[in-house]
Amino acid sequence: MLVVKYSDLKDVAKTDRLTKSFQRQKEVGKPIYYILPSNKWLQAARKRKAGMAFKTFDDLADLLLKKANIKYFPVSESERTIFFQELMSNDKNRFLNNPQELRHKAKAIAETYGQLKRIGLTLENLPTQFRQMEPIFREYETEWVKKKRLLDPEHRIHEAVSLPMNQELNLGGIVIDGYLDFSTLQYMVIAYFVSLGIDITVYLPRIQGAEIVEGTEKQLKKLGFTVDKEEIRQIMITKSNVEVKSATTMEEEIYGVLHEISEKSQVTPLTDIGIVLADESGYQEKLIKAAEKKQIPLKVPVKKKVKDTQFIQFIYKSLLKHNGRFINRWDTLDLVDTMLRLHFYKSINYMNKKKNYIEIGFLPEDEKKQVEAFINFRKTIPKKTSVITYLSSLKELLVNSDFTCSWKKQILEEKNTEKLLQIRLEWKAYDYLVMLVTRKIEMLKQQGLEDLQVHYHIFVDWLYEGIQGGSIFVERTPVTGIQLYSFRDVGLFEGKSLYVLGMNEGTFPKGHKLSGYFQESDLKNLPVPYASPTKKLFRQKDDTFFKQLFELADELSFSYVVGVDPHNPILPSGYLEAWKDQIQDRKYSAANRYTEKVSDSQNDYEEKMAYHVGVGKLVHHLPESLERMVAKLSELEGGIEKVSPYWEERLKRDKLSVTMLESYAMCPFKYALERILKIKEPVEKQTILDFRDVGSMLHDIIEKFYKQLNLIGKPFSAFTEEMKETAETFLLDIFEEEWSIVEANHLDFSKLQLSIEKEEWLKKLKKWWLAERHHFWENKQLQSMHLFRLEEAVELDIKLDDDTTITMSGKVDRVDIDDHGFVIYDYKSGFASLNFMKEVRPGLKLQLPLYLVAMEKRLANGHYQIDLTECFESLPENLTAHGASYISLREPLKRAGNSVWREEHFRKNSPFSVNSYATKEETLEAEALLAKYELKQRIKELWQGSSHDFSVRPLKCISSCAYRPVCRVTQDQIEEGEGEFK
Repeated sequence: MLVVKYSDLKDVAKTDRLTKSFQRQKEVGKPIYYILPSNKWLQAARKRKAGMAFKTFDDLADLLLKKANIKYFPVSESERTIFFQELMSNDKNRFLNNPQELRHKAKAIAETYGQLKRIGLTLENLPTQFRQMEPIFREYETEWVKKKRLLDPEHRIHEAVSLPMNQELNLGGIVIDGYLDFSTLQYMVIAYFVSLGIDITVYLPRIQGAEIVEGTEKQLKKLGFTVDKEEIRQIMITKSNVEVKSATTMEEEIYGVLHEISEKSQVTPLTDIGIVLADESGYQEKLIKAAEKKQIPLKVPVKKKVKDTQFIQFIYKSLLKHNGRFINRWDTLDLVDTMLRLHFYKSINYMNKKKNYIEIGFLPEDEKKQVEAFINFRKTIPKKTSVITYLSSLKELLVNSDFTCSWKKQILEEKNTEKLLQIRLEWKAYDYLVMLVTRKIEMLKQQGLEDLQVHYHIFVDWLYEGIQGGSIFVERTPVTGIQLYSFRDVGLFEGKSLYVLGMNEGTFPKGHKLSGYFQESDLKNLPVPYASPTKKLFRQKDDTFFKQLFELADELSFSYVVGVDPHNPILPSGYLEAWKDQIQDRKYSAANRYTEKVSDSQNDYEEKMAYHVGVGKLVHHLPESLERMVAKLSELEGGIEKVSPYWEERLKRDKLSVTMLESYAMCPFKYALERILKIKEPVEKQTILDFRDVGSMLHDIIEKFYKQLNLIGKPFSAFTEEMKETAETFLLDIFEEEWSIVEANHLDFSKLQLSIEKEEWLKKLKKWWLAERHHFWENKQLQSMHLFRLEEAVELDIKLDDDTTITMSGKVDRVDIDDHGFVIYDYKSGFASLNFMKEVRPGLKLQLPLYLVAMEKRLANGHYQIDLTECFESLPENLTAHGASYISLREPLKRAGNSVWREEHFRKNSPFSVNSYATKEETLEAEALLAKYELKQRIKELWQGSSHDFSVRPLKCISSCAYRPVCRVTQDQIEEGEGEFK
């Protein structure tokens, strides 16, 4: 008997109907399969009536295959995509695409194949435009389906309904309940059981104007079903009370709905209230968290996805997905870090172990052996081998690890309940993975797939696919609470009020499209046997999903997100068009929420007070915690950081380096962290050479080079042809010696990286030497100029006022001198500029001007009298500065915006090759220079501040600053500092 019966939507899988089927089952003495549309329906039915076989269409296909003794290895649609990747990985042309493109292409091809099967067709029906994919489709069917017997859901149905129709099934009948329509494959299953002569009863819901249900009835009639006329009754039209509200954000929508539910629950039982999520994946997690915060029980079990546990993150991301190159400790850090976390050490022990590993690569012996075992596993795993080999190796690694021993010991000793729950969760994840791997091994052996080979990356993706569906129960579903529904299973609702969230355009109805490369136009020329999956069909289904809500609830509250911009609102679902005039615009918003006079909890009350303070309102009787917070925020926003007079006195010093003042001028806050508190920069993986190491190397090379040539204290004319021939060889030898020190300080770099860096700096050094020869040693106009000093330590006493004199110290990289004056040079490994108004006057660049002053005073007081006598026939008098310049190893020829010169040197054929962009000064006499740029006053301000004021007021804020994570500087403060001395 093949019959279609109509019934009320609320009668689906009702106890009376289930009992009737159960009685029929007893009468015929054979099981009756009761087919329902979703897991939630199956769970509800099993609770209502024991002893029934509640199944899905996939279960019916499996039953047929089992009865025919057909062996197979079940795989999911996602796994099928992975196997297509494996097929494409074997293609010799795969290197023409990058791995990401290959994955996307494999997914598109796999989905195209899956779509072909879902519309009930075979490769013989493949559209002409897809013929180029036919070889890979046939290879998949030959190698993976027929030989390896890996059957995806579509193949299981295709193979089941192609079996001979003479099977003897121990089946008393089939009841199909709760469906609006059937897919092509589901119709194929129904048609097959019709051909076997099995009694089938289909219950269709009676919903006013449901075109899709009418279409389902017509299709079933073609298969031989009759409609039970007695069951067709007039639909009772009920009118639901409808409200439509918009929200500024998803979070405000959720909060607003829960707040209304909280108020409604004072007079209405929670069982009479339900929530429908138009977008389950987007809303559910946020809704559960918000409900927990508002203490509204939801009938949802608390579960933790296995893939989100630390243990799986450790195995999957830190180990299996690792590229296998463990060159230095940074390559192993993620593995070490997650392993240490999994041992649940006390915080201080964990941090010390990690710190020791990062800084010196040290791990205690036990942890070291564990890490080595995991690294050895990843290093030695083959790029391609059998799946069983991969699984067996992983299982051996897991079983031999000491995680369970460590956790057992922790459980016996630990008293903290929260920590015990965390350990229990990770242990369950470990057990889940071991059982999954064991089960996969057994299934492969049972199917004779011991030789099934795949590439390693395919194996990892395949294993993770199996992990993703796993979950661990943390708390069971509450006995009472609000049930969450989707449109597919909202028929289970038996209450009065439904809240429907996420009713935005594009969310519901959701735009439907075919999978892979299929387009709807392709369906017109294909012999689709049943229910061609057109947009029209899916729209009819969404229409019915929406209409069913009015059959189920007396009160309907729809909500959607409109956004915060009134000029560009996010649109509601087209289904809400009928109520557009009564939409409560932005009903759910932070502004409305925080202006409510009644608070649900102390936390809610404090949030509202904080909001009003935040928008600038005067709030009386603030909670003490908020008062402290307001005061602290005010202090933080001001950026004021001053020490007490006691500490000011202790920090004051009369002797300090020029670079210290520059550092303070740039950022007082950084100065305090770096030079007073001596907080070290965080140890991070080095991706570029440390500029301090490079700078030190260059200064050492230059000093050693000139010493070896014996040119210090000599005139430029002393540079001979012989020196010209041997100088570069000396330079390269010294570079090799100094570079070895740099390499020793950069062990994290690969040999290739160091080789590239070495080549770059070698080029720069050669370029520097060519510039030195051009500007100095082969410059015909400067043959009497002497290289007077290198790396000269100097001190300069500066009288700030009648009572205060401080001593500034520094080191001058190079001093050249002749009969008429001297030049200061400062070597830099990077780019360097010298702007007196924007950099010198604020105190950011004090070295060159103060070194000029120091050198002039030293020459004037006879500090170098003996040395000058050796250089010149007669002692030069009244030596003043010609100029000063940075010499950048990146641009060693440059004498423009990185230098300052007396104005007489700004002429054609200047011996110093002065560019017009350089700073021009009438005189560089010490006192005149200090007075013109008010340097004494600025130095006094910086000196005084450096002992007590460390406020967040940077003149120059560097985005790569190591202390940025703990700095609260604002963009306004950055702009204010940069503009202060413009």
